[in-house]
Amino acid sequence: MTSWSGLLRKEWMILRYSLITFALVFVVIAVSSFAPMAVGGIMDGIELTQMFSTMLTLMAASFFLHSLHTDTKQPDLWLHSPFSIVKLLGAKTFMAILTVFGGFIIWSGIGVGAYFIGGFAGGIPGLTPLLKVLLNTFLFISAGLLIWVIYKILEVRIGWLASLISLIPISIAVMIWGFLIAVWETLELPVSSIIYIIVSIALFASGAILLEKKVRY
Repeated sequence: MTSWSGLLRKEWMILRYSLITFALVFVVIAVSSFAPMAVGGIMDGIELTQMFSTMLTLMAASFFLHSLHTDTKQPDLWLHSPFSIVKLLGAKTFMAILTVFGGFIIWSGIGVGAYFIGGFAGGIPGLTPLLKVLLNTFLFISAGLLIWVIYKILEVRIGWLASLISLIPISIAVMIWGFLIAVWETLELPVSSIIYIIVSIALFASGAILLEKKVRY
C-alpha cells in the first residue's frame, strides 16, 4: 500500500459516515429540485447551478475542517508521522476535492435524467461551473485552514476571546473572496483562475506553516 493510499484510507475512515449521509441528502435535494419539471413546472438553470455549487463548496470545506479537527485531537499523529504536514493536509484536501467530483457526478446524472424526461438541458452542469466550484473549494479550504489554526493558537492563550478575535481574519477572508469574485467576472478565464490559485496557495501555505509551528512547539 502506497503512502497516499494509506492516507486516503485514513481519511475515508474519518469521513465515511459524513460522506455517505451527504451523498444521500444531496441525491434527495437534487431529485426534489428537478421534480417540478416532471409535471410541467418552470426551472431556473442558473439558480440550480448556484445552489448545488454552494452546497458542494461548503460541504467539501466542512469535511476538510472536520477531518483536521479530528486529527489534531491526537498530537502524536502529527509529531511522529513519517509524512510531511503538506502531505497530511494534501490528503485531506484531495478527499474534499473528490467530494466535489462525486457531487458533480450525482448532479450530472440527475440532470441528464431531467433532460430525457422533460427536455430541460439547464440542469446539466458544464465545465465552467465545475472549475469555479473547484477553485472556490480550494479557496475555502485554504482560508478555513488558516483561520482555524489562528483560532486554535489564540484559544490556548486567551480562551473564549479567541472567538471574537477570529472574526478579524474571517472578515479579511470574506473581502478576499469578494475580490476574487470580481476578478472572475471581469478577467478572462485563464487569468482569473491563476489569480484564484495563487491566492489559495498563499493562504494554504500560511496555514500549513502555522499549524506545523503549533504542533511542534
